[in-house]
Amino acid sequence: MSKKIIGMDIGGTTFSSTLFDGDLRIIETSKKKLISQVASTDELLTELSNQINEFNCSDIAGIGVSCPGPLDSKNGTILDTPNLKLLQNINLKKELELRCSAPICIENDASLFTLGEWHQQQNSTNVFGGITLGTGLGFGVVIDGKIFSGAHGLGTEYAISPLSHGNWETYVSISGIKKISQKQIGRELDPKQLHDMAKNANDDALLIWNEFGSHLGLAISHFINMIDPEMISIGGGISKAFDFFQASMKNTVNEFSPSYKNFNIKIFESNHKELSSQLGAALLLKTSDKY
Repeated sequence: MSKKIIGMDIGGTTFSSTLFDGDLRIIETSKKKLISQVASTDELLTELSNQINEFNCSDIAGIGVSCPGPLDSKNGTILDTPNLKLLQNINLKKELELRCSAPICIENDASLFTLGEWHQQQNSTNVFGGITLGTGLGFGVVIDGKIFSGAHGLGTEYAISPLSHGNWETYVSISGIKKISQKQIGRELDPKQLHDMAKNANDDALLIWNEFGSHLGLAISHFINMIDPEMISIGGGISKAFDFFQASMKNTVNEFSPSYKNFNIKIFESNHKELSSQLGAALLLKTSDKY
C-alpha cells in the first residue's frame, strides 16, 4: 500500500492541512487556524508542526507545503514575502523537517492551487492558469501537467510588478478592497461584509465589487496575453464573491485580451479553494524524489 501524504496550505490569513492516501483521496482534514492569533515566528512554526503531527499517522511519505512567495522552493526558504511576515527569510523546509521528522517539499501557493485545480479538471488542458485572491494576489501556470515557475522559481510572481498606483495587489487583495470601499463610500469594509451586503442587493457593495472586478480584469488580461491558457480557475477567500465581480472582470478582459475575445477561454470560480492548494501540495510531494 502506498504511503500517505499530507498537503498543507499556508496563506496570509489562515493555514490548514489534509491527509491523503497514496491515490490522493482525502482521509482527514484539519481545522483551519488563524495566523493573526499567532504572536511570533517560533510560535507559528510550532503551530504548523503541531497541525501536521496531530494526524498521528505512522506511514507518512512526506509533506507538501503551499505557501506565499516569493520563495526559493529548491532550498525551501521563504524570501521577503509581503503577505506572511512571520516567515520572511525562514527556511521553512528545514524548520518543519526538524519538527515533524518527515521529508518536506515547498512551492508557491498559487502554483500549487493551480496544479490542484488542473488535477480536478481530470488533466484535460495543456495550458491551465490559476489565480488566488486573498491577503495577496497569486498567479500560477501549469503546462502539460507541470508547474511553470521560470528559471529560478519566481516566474509567476507577477502581482508585485509595479504600476503607477503601486502594484497589482494595491487594489486586487483584501487590503485593496478596503481601499476601494474607503474611496467609494468613505469607510473601510472587508470582503465578507461587502459580500453579505451584495447578497442583499446593496448598491454601495455592488459598486465596490464592480470596481474590484475591473482592476482584476486588467490583471487577468495581461496574464492571458502572456500565456494564452485554455482555462483559468479563481480561488482564495475573495473568490466567494465571484458572482458580484465576474461581469466587470470579464468585460474588462474582453476589451483588452484578443485571445479571450476570440476563443473560448473559461474563467471560473474554484469549487475547492484551499483544498486544491493542499491537493497540489500532495501532488508535489508524490511526484518528487521523496516519495
